[in-house]
Amino acid sequence: MGNQAPHQAPPPISGPRLFFEALLGSGFFTGYFPLAPATVTSFFVLVPAYYVLRFPLWHALITTAIFFVGVRVATDLERVWGKDPGRVTIDEVVGTLVTFFWMVPAPSIWGMLVGFVIWRFFDIVKLPFIDKSQQLRGGWGIMVDDLLAGICANVVLRLVLLALVRFAPAVGDVLVR
Repeated sequence: MGNQAPHQAPPPISGPRLFFEALLGSGFFTGYFPLAPATVTSFFVLVPAYYVLRFPLWHALITTAIFFVGVRVATDLERVWGKDPGRVTIDEVVGTLVTFFWMVPAPSIWGMLVGFVIWRFFDIVKLPFIDKSQQLRGGWGIMVDDLLAGICANVVLRLVLLALVRFAPAVGDVLVR
């Protein structure tokens, strides 16, 4: 028992697997954008988020699948690129999708832009409990903080849309479909 070798991390990924994981992990290479890659990825995710809004079950299944794939991919890419690399933006994909999950009434394109701003706020500011979640190991820390920020953004967006529809219908009607 005393002569066992210490636990060693698996070697970093390389070759085609690295390319495929970099493709997924960087949000189809939007994570390589030189300025604000997380914001760029989140912005591009608005298009599929807008269309998947109408299908809550598919929205949930897609978001859940991307989350768990993201944990694995982010863990692998962290071994190659270092701790919480900026190029890994699959977490922004999940956070953006969660921001718009099960929205009733569904936001219009203008409402999506309001949600985008709210989502980016929570992702950048990181409330203390969100910030603490980054301490989770590997891809879990990368993915969970954006999941939590997306949940916060979802709640705030719901409240904003409902308040505007109720108390400022001229503005609210522009923000929902």
